[in-house]
Amino acid sequence: MENCLKVVVLGGDTAGKTSLILVKTKHKFPYRRVHRLADPTIVRTRIDGKTYTFSVWDTKKIELCEQLHSPGPGHTTDVFMLCFAVDDRPAFQALTHKWLPQLKTRFPFVPVVLVACKVDLRSYPSASSTTNHVTYEEGNAVAEQHGSIYCETSALHAEGVTECFNLSVRYADLNLDKRDSPGALCSCIPSRSRSYLHVHMVRPPDIPPEFEILSSTFANDWLETLKDNKHCDVTCLLQGQEFDANQVILCSASGFFCRLFQTGKVFTSIPTPVASFTRDVVSRHSTIQIDSSISLEVFKLVLEFLYTGSVSELGNNDDKRDIAMDLINVARMFELIELKTICENVLNEREYLNPSLGSAVCDRTGERLKDLFLNCVDTSDVVFIVKGKRLYANKVVLSTRCDVMTRMFSGNFKESKSELTEIEIPNFTTESFLLFLEYLYSDHVNFENADVFEILKIADMYCQTRLLTMCEYCVSRKAQSWTLRKRADLVFQVLLCVQPFNTVNLINWCLFELSKHTDKVRAHKDYGKLSEENRRAVEARGPLQGGRDKRPTHENHSYRKNCVIL
Repeated sequence: MENCLKVVVLGGDTAGKTSLILVKTKHKFPYRRVHRLADPTIVRTRIDGKTYTFSVWDTKKIELCEQLHSPGPGHTTDVFMLCFAVDDRPAFQALTHKWLPQLKTRFPFVPVVLVACKVDLRSYPSASSTTNHVTYEEGNAVAEQHGSIYCETSALHAEGVTECFNLSVRYADLNLDKRDSPGALCSCIPSRSRSYLHVHMVRPPDIPPEFEILSSTFANDWLETLKDNKHCDVTCLLQGQEFDANQVILCSASGFFCRLFQTGKVFTSIPTPVASFTRDVVSRHSTIQIDSSISLEVFKLVLEFLYTGSVSELGNNDDKRDIAMDLINVARMFELIELKTICENVLNEREYLNPSLGSAVCDRTGERLKDLFLNCVDTSDVVFIVKGKRLYANKVVLSTRCDVMTRMFSGNFKESKSELTEIEIPNFTTESFLLFLEYLYSDHVNFENADVFEILKIADMYCQTRLLTMCEYCVSRKAQSWTLRKRADLVFQVLLCVQPFNTVNLINWCLFELSKHTDKVRAHKDYGKLSEENRRAVEARGPLQGGRDKRPTHENHSYRKNCVIL
């Protein structure tokens, strides 16, 4: 049975430990004061390729916490997270001189992680707080003095939170062997009562596998295209240098460029950033002369914003403000409101707002890219023939978003006389393949009334891992509406359907559900169609011992092979 590590978070009332837990477990920051969490939260995560299950326990303020005054709770604790706020030096001194030594004395085999919370207050001190904040050097020195690990977090900005919990879990896992080894000390530990067991013990088998949808790579994909543009159809000239670009992304990210390519004229009441615009009708290649008043460094940042929705670091602290001011002026010329806002956030020391703004910009660019250029005959250079229907697309988008498409266009398909690359797509319906193309263009897909399993097959064929995880999650959500009587049979059919594909999360979820009905699964008429690996998994798991409504008892419950000290 898989171990469930116990993480206990200690600290004062104003340390921010509850906010830290909520940001980790609920992925949201409580902007209002919240009470202590009465129940533990179960978290399953992967760290360095290994799956961990741990429970996070919130506590009262440390002066009243029973963890330090009664021998019971510490027995099952695997790691303590001792929290303090960087703007509360008296609390830090109390932890340093009293509570940290006391933890080390009472629970010598339980590792302690010293956690600094609210580190954002160092950059934005309030009027009522002192500027005598605890520094990184001070916290790290105390941790090293007591043989602990030190980390810093900001729950408000979600910085360092995941890293802190991952570090604590790994630290606890590394110390399990030390705590399991001294068998002579086992007799001194009070036996657990039944009332204590159902409060402090967690049943990992009742926790279904999590579906983790991978993060979007939309911005990174287009940044790579900007750096190595093999399908450019736009050349921007500035101060004797050439910058390769693409009409599809310029028009999707900017209304200014969209009007420029549609009319060939600049309509603006402020100084125009474009000196001239020419377009070759035959080759469909455009040349844009940028006004020489714009610096090379600023224009590079403008292109980066158009492609990724964000800008990289604006230099060091000395010239950051100057570059940001110049970029604001150029953003007004190109009518890029979000770029102007990003620069203003940098000037006002609110850079933590820019990542969410960049995500919104990428979402909008993707939607406009889909609406303007997908299935548009005039601007397309590739056509997919699916069930006799023609779907028009753009090579630059397909090559940017799909490595398989990049290899297809590198020589396997020749240009036809109509300057369109024609590709025959067998075995898939037009509706499903169109939804796949919509995902490549916009990074989103609407699964309503869609054949999710066919989209899953397309995603697996074209190595779109993120779309694959989205399909897996959609199938698991639809399964929630299945009745208990039919669920086992339907889940079995799902497993048969997805086992040939790279759907690890969905296969694990199906095996988890089927482990509750092992006898029924083995008697199924199609049981022989399961892969050998999946059959071994079903037979090895067997039926779960008990259910959610059954509390473990002292006689039959065991989480580790050996007795755990403290």
